[in-house]
Amino acid sequence: MKTIFAVVFLLITSPVCADDSNFSTHLFAKFQVKACTTCHYYFGANRDGLAFNSHKGRSVEMCVVCHQQSVSGFEHPEEWFAQSGLYTSGMDAKETCEATMNALHAKFKSKTLLKKQMEKHLSEDPRVLWGIEGATPKSGSLPSGKKEADLVKGGVNLWKEQVKAWIDGGMKCQ
Repeated sequence: MKTIFAVVFLLITSPVCADDSNFSTHLFAKFQVKACTTCHYYFGANRDGLAFNSHKGRSVEMCVVCHQQSVSGFEHPEEWFAQSGLYTSGMDAKETCEATMNALHAKFKSKTLLKKQMEKHLSEDPRVLWGIEGATPKSGSLPSGKKEADLVKGGVNLWKEQVKAWIDGGMKCQ
């Protein structure tokens, strides 16, 4: 009897049985890597809305000085921005997912349009691919020859598979 209970318990709690359509199953942890949070998590209260103290007082136009195509691989360095304020200390998976949906104005869009925009952003946007290990030749590249070590692990195929499962499953913030 104990053996049957143990097998059933393992099957129920196993990652294989996890609901891939829930944001919390795979994506929440990946959204927390430094490659994502450095751009999105601006520590607003502590740093006046800027990711780094060294960026304080710099104009938007100055970003292209460091974030050139030779560094990031991004064709349009003047677009090398991420919407700030998507992450706040202490957010759980549900709050992070809801903040992402709010940033995309999800409640004002059809499900079809939202799915298309979410999949395009998370699967094709060079800024997102930059944060995924091995997704591009420049993934994790920083100015001055440095590299970001905390990238989304597992590669771009796994990332896209998990994003698609979440999107196709209804983009549930659970």
